[in-house]
This record gives sequence, structure tokens and C-alpha cells, in this order.
Amino acid sequence: MRSLLIILFAGYIFSACTQTATTPVNQNSGQVPAADQKVGDTSKTGMISQSGSVFFINVMGQEPEIIESYSMELADYVGQTITVTGQYSGDTLFVGSVD
Repeated sequence: MRSLLIILFAGYIFSACTQTATTPVNQNSGQVPAADQKVGDTSKTGMISQSGSVFFINVMGQEPEIIESYSMELADYVGQTITVTGQYSGDTLFVGSVD
């Protein structure tokens, strides 16, 4: 009886491993469709905030987004509403210029 319970439990655990991905994938290349990728320059206008060493742009009606910059000090803009332009790497907007 105990062996049967162990086998049933193991089967239940391993059955969870057979689920497929929910993100649509191009069958030929295995990549996420281009419509879901962020490419090119992006401009956003919002207030800059900081939590620890992480900077955010707070756009009205949207979730705050993480921003970073190698070319400027984002700390100089904390509390100000500005327009940033940059490119995404993953979910982070790397700021190249501020207007």
C-alpha cells in the first residue's frame, strides 16, 4: 500500500513537468515574436524617483519602470518631471538623453 502511494505521488509531481510554455514562440526560430520585443529608441515623460540605488520613471497611469544610465547621473533628476530617451535591455530602459 505504501509503495502504491509513493508511486501515485511521484506520478502527480512529474505530471506537473509536462506543461507547455504560454508565451507564443516562433516555431522556426524558437524566439518570441518581434511584436512582443522592445526595439529602437523609446521616449517617456514622467517623474524620476529613486529607491536605494535603483531609479524609476513614473509615468501617469502606468507602473513605474526601472531606468539606468551610463552617460548621466540620474540622481540629478530625482523629483523632476522630464522626458528620457533610450533603449530597452530586457525590462530596463537605458537612458541616453534627457530633455
